[in-house]
Amino acid sequence: MIVEWNPARPKTKTTAFIKESLEAGAIISYPTDTFYGLGCDLFNIKAIKTLYAMRGLSEKRPLSIIFKDIKDISDYAVLTDFAFHILKSTLPGAYTFILKAKRIVPRLLMTPKKELGVRMPDHEVPRALVNLLGRPIINTTAKSATQEYISDPREIERYFKKQVSFVIDGGIIMGEPSTVISLVDDGVQLLREGKGPLTDLLRD
Repeated sequence: MIVEWNPARPKTKTTAFIKESLEAGAIISYPTDTFYGLGCDLFNIKAIKTLYAMRGLSEKRPLSIIFKDIKDISDYAVLTDFAFHILKSTLPGAYTFILKAKRIVPRLLMTPKKELGVRMPDHEVPRALVNLLGRPIINTTAKSATQEYISDPREIERYFKKQVSFVIDGGIIMGEPSTVISLVDDGVQLLREGKGPLTDLLRD
């Protein structure tokens, strides 16, 4: 199902449907500032395991988590003054930051070093979804079995069929991956260069 939803002018019935679906453990697809994402409630382990299976991913590979704001991030990750300054200067944006996780985060979503990837996209839909649900959502990119990005919401609907409850239409997105940066131990380590600019981040 393709759903039209504008967080700036949300329709009551559509908004209620989205909220109820996420609360019930639905896996949904939505536009972000990079590609279309696939996601579900952070605390629904059954849905998270289904999401791993859908994407053909090992459960040893942690997925990123979408937050609505930096305060939200601080509830789930350790934010030193150094990390807070970096996040404040770059987010919302096309970055995935690796931080130390707090105990509230499900173990399935941590690395063996108890780290997690945080996202705060520069796109109103995913942040509004988190606000609507009242807690963060898990995020992975909508890709085919051959690891090709699916840019058209109608292709996502056809490809995943009933595995995805609905796709929020954001038009065709021909994006590029987020820039992945570790801020663990108050250092800046580039793990993947992507859409997020590096101009200020990698300065000594």
